[in-house]
Parts: sequence; C-alpha cells; structure tokens
Amino acid sequence: MNILIRTAGGVPIYEQIFTQLRDEICSGALPPGEALPSIRSLARDLRVSVITTKRAYEELERAGYVVTVAGKGSFVAVDASELAPASMDLKKYCESFVQATRARLLLEPAIARQAAQTATPEELEQLRKNVHTALPMDHFHDVLAEMVHNPLVADWIQQSHRLETDPTLSALIPPARQRSMSPQLEAQHQKIYEAIRDHKSEHAYFYMKEHLEFVLESYQEYFAMFY
Repeated sequence: MNILIRTAGGVPIYEQIFTQLRDEICSGALPPGEALPSIRSLARDLRVSVITTKRAYEELERAGYVVTVAGKGSFVAVDASELAPASMDLKKYCESFVQATRARLLLEPAIARQAAQTATPEELEQLRKNVHTALPMDHFHDVLAEMVHNPLVADWIQQSHRLETDPTLSALIPPARQRSMSPQLEAQHQKIYEAIRDHKSEHAYFYMKEHLEFVLESYQEYFAMFY
C-alpha cells in the first residue's frame, strides 16, 4: 500500500487517503478481508494527525468499503467487483437516478398534499402498513401515488421508483449501506404519514419535499465517490 499525500491543490488530506484506499480496494490490490494499518500507525507513517486518518477510515466504513471490528482493527469489507463502476451503463444509471429523483421532487410533494385532503380511512391504513418497509422493498411511495386515483401518475411514480430497486444500485451502493439508511427513511415516512393522517396538507407537502431532498443528496454524495 502506497499512499501519497499532496499539500498543494486544496484536496483535504483525509479525502486523499480515502480516495487512494478506495482505488486499491476497487482494483483488487487490497482484497476482501485484508487488514488495514491501524489509525495510529497510518498517521505515523504518513506524518498526519490521527484525527485525519480516523476521518478517512470512518468515510471508508460509511461507504461500505471496510468494516471495523472492536479490538481487532479495520478490514476490507467488499469485493471490488461490487463497487467499481467499470462501465458507462453505471454512469448512465446514476444520471437517470438523479434526474428521476429531481422529477419526483416536482410531483410527489403535491401528491402528499392532495392525499392529506382526500385520503380515506382504508387508504390511510394501507399507507400506515408501508411506513416501515425497508430498502429495497419500499412500497410507501407506490401506495401514496395510488391515493390520488390517477393511473398515469401512479404508473409514472412506480416506473421512477424502480430505479431504487434495480440490481444496478447494489453495484454502486452495497446492500448494507442501503439498509443503514432505512431507519432515517422510515422516520421520514412516518412524519409524512402522520401529516396525511391528520389532514395537514402543507405539512405533508413539506415533509415529502424534505424526504426526497434527503434521498437525492445522500445518493448524489455516494455517486460522487465514483464520478
């Protein structure tokens, strides 16, 4: 493992460490299960602060590249083939995902607002049952779209939502990382549901907008690690 630190250029040191370790993992130079140097030893070798190497390792773990075992250290967690975006198809997928989510931002808050005004008890119960569905089997948005009783809208939402359940996503974002987002997504679903249940249409609009902005920002941040 050969990490080069450049002080010129303005790239944070922790990001340089993250990028170079990520590239070694994706290339297979660091195979699954390989132990990484301790945070302190790497800081000493690179002549940087422990805070810097700790931040780099935390970002690697958050991204799904490594796992940390208490008392034992950090290890490469995934095969490079699961993460390396080797084809243009994956880049196109990223672009499609971002564009679809931006389109959803224009439409779904309005759907939530209308649902808060017109939802029946039966529809609310069906929505409630889907608040806590975890990725990649998240049907909350599909159920909500059905509540506006417009087949074109429901079909469009279902089509765009399929990008989140496409196997391509697992090539970019490990399933463990997707599952780690589920508690936050479920909490946001709960706020949307409660606003609709209580007929607070403007709250429902705002919470849905907030939710989709979170989804967009989270995935854009992750995709940026590759492109």
